[in-house]
Amino acid sequence: MVPITHSEEEETTGIETPADQGSVWRNRNFTLLWTGQSLSWIGTQITQLAIPLVAVELLDGSPLQVSMVLAAEFLPALLFGVFAGVWVDRLDRRTVLILTDIGRFLSLLAIPVLHWTGHLQFFYLYASVFLTGTLTVFYNAAYQALVPTVVAQEQLLEANGKLEMSRSIAQGAGPASGGVLVQALTAPVAVVADAATYLASAYAAFRMKVSAPRPERAEGGSFRTELAEGVRVVARHPIQWRLAVSAAWDNFFGAGILALFVYYTSRELDLSALLIGVVLASGVVGAVAASMLLRRFSVSAQPREMIIAGALVRGLGCLLVPLAGGPTALAVLVLCLGQVLSQAGLVTLISSATTWRQMITPNHLLGRVVATSMSLLFGAIPLGAAGAGVLADATDTRTALFVAAVGTLTSAAWMLGLRPAPADAVDERP
Repeated sequence: MVPITHSEEEETTGIETPADQGSVWRNRNFTLLWTGQSLSWIGTQITQLAIPLVAVELLDGSPLQVSMVLAAEFLPALLFGVFAGVWVDRLDRRTVLILTDIGRFLSLLAIPVLHWTGHLQFFYLYASVFLTGTLTVFYNAAYQALVPTVVAQEQLLEANGKLEMSRSIAQGAGPASGGVLVQALTAPVAVVADAATYLASAYAAFRMKVSAPRPERAEGGSFRTELAEGVRVVARHPIQWRLAVSAAWDNFFGAGILALFVYYTSRELDLSALLIGVVLASGVVGAVAASMLLRRFSVSAQPREMIIAGALVRGLGCLLVPLAGGPTALAVLVLCLGQVLSQAGLVTLISSATTWRQMITPNHLLGRVVATSMSLLFGAIPLGAAGAGVLADATDTRTALFVAAVGTLTSAAWMLGLRPAPADAVDERP
């Protein structure tokens, strides 16, 4: 392959040369991508509160009917994740971002419209959430595959750190924003505001000027062949499968903590909703701090070491959850410290793992590799949440939380035995 000079690279991908770049914030295309992704995450987090409230308040749903809303949101990742990767690798990824954002806007907007016209039923609610979740699978695969086109390789770790920081901030602020919107404007209007974030995200992607060609495809390759190629890369490559399995392992046990956290803090620690919100929001501090540190290590850091460090810090933060107790002030302080450590570790390990995957995966395979990995990650969430609930019923909540915390701590073990060098490119042979 002919080497690409700096001038040719700028013309082909729209990336400024590394010499001209300081922080990734100076890269207009990245700033727009980050803005769109951040708005998308905020919308997703508002959805996870507003839509269940629609089911409860407007449709008088039973616990089973309301829980099916969450199932409808995550089911598409299990059903369509690997298929979405093939299409993302076939299409222009910026266009995928725009179309999926517009689709999510229209899908969610249908909920308040159906309510105001007197036609909203659970079938339509599930259909809207399922379609939105399906489009989100395509969006997530496309934006991760687009990052190496938007920034230089030397800035991948910093860029992924910024993107992961926005996710953590949205997770802390999104539910609170959704609660305020629902309280002040009612649930249907909150869904409209949620839908609007996707439209704004589409506009940010539209303004990007990335003139990258479509990913290369093998001549005469069928959909089935390309699908199998992506799965084979994740299953056979020594780094790829470890990245996927370690992330799924972390999600499995992390979901257990998430599933029991509100019950544990409200029932056993007797914290108010306000204090629980303060604890959850405190994680933003850790996310921002980790993102700032990642820029300093963006050139010299080894991804394997960063993943291990992130997993250990996250695990220590999770261990503080079952250890919290005593006076309310002390319990809140311990939980806040745990949340700060947990989010700092999570930003570090996810950013490093994403960067490593992007560095070793050929661009024309990246969408399939990302989507296949995401299928494993999201598939672990309902299993981990259910497993933690069963263990809590069989023993007690604190024991289940402690087991889950130890599980997150041990996710670092999957990285042991790998060479620290990140340059092992994917072997594309069958």
